[in-house]
Amino acid sequence: MSHGSAAFAIFFLTVAPVTALGPEDPTGPASPAAMIAMAREGGSQSQVIHVRSKDGTLIAVECAGSGPNLVIVHGGVGDRTRWTPMFPLLSPHFTVCAMDRRGHGASGDSRDYSLRKEAEDVAAVVDSRPGETYVLGHSYGGIAALEATFLTRRIAGLILYEPPIQDPVGPNLAIADSMERLIGRGERDQAAVMFLRGVVKQSPDEISTLRAGPTWAGLVASVDIQPRQIRALASYRFDTKRMQSVPMPTLLLTGGDTTSPDLKRAIRTLKASLPHPTLVVLQGQQHNAMDRGREQLAHEIIRFLIPDSSRAR
Repeated sequence: MSHGSAAFAIFFLTVAPVTALGPEDPTGPASPAAMIAMAREGGSQSQVIHVRSKDGTLIAVECAGSGPNLVIVHGGVGDRTRWTPMFPLLSPHFTVCAMDRRGHGASGDSRDYSLRKEAEDVAAVVDSRPGETYVLGHSYGGIAALEATFLTRRIAGLILYEPPIQDPVGPNLAIADSMERLIGRGERDQAAVMFLRGVVKQSPDEISTLRAGPTWAGLVASVDIQPRQIRALASYRFDTKRMQSVPMPTLLLTGGDTTSPDLKRAIRTLKASLPHPTLVVLQGQQHNAMDRGREQLAHEIIRFLIPDSSRAR
């Protein structure tokens, strides 16, 4: 059933310009590599809208470009700015919309929290968009995106980048408790490192790259609500039989150098459970290709969502 009545855009705000593509070649579809190369030309602007979720919480969404919608749901820490650097590569071919998950960035929050509410937020954003809509969910946002497929029929295609569907419960709950103690002492930077190292199991090299990058401050700023997400995930039960009713084609992305055995196992489980999976290994990448392998990641997104592009070389 459609849930279009559950969400609506309430205002628009023009923000900083985003580099995007000029006119496309009228002779036919370009390859993903050619599309990415052309994306460095021309220019467009992004807009921030707010969408009202089912419980009334306002969800901030930044959109740029034209064409079918691509809604991006960021991971456990940080906000949409982790993904806005991808706009120049994607906005020539999609209306790409990166949302702030509830409690993150410019989105609102609620006293009561659940993973179900996260899925309702994604469904509300999807239902607010006109026309064909795809969804990309990264890490924790991948679970919200996956669960949103049971709340709206508007998702035409799904991309899941290493969602933690089968993380160990006990150790992660202990990490959540330790993180809260660090946060209580004002040691948010160390709490963020503890999360990335202990829960996501990112390599020291990847964590060092994140800490040196422009998005680290946003990751640290959002770490206070990370323990509640760990606890919500601990109560999540992945049902393989339930996944058989997910109707849309699904791209499963995993880093060739991802170090977490739990994330690798999750991708294998999804591939065996979903009816229409396509698995792509991002060689040389780990959990954060949107930071370290943007063109490679954009290439796979375009190739999956615009199939004709793979035949034009």
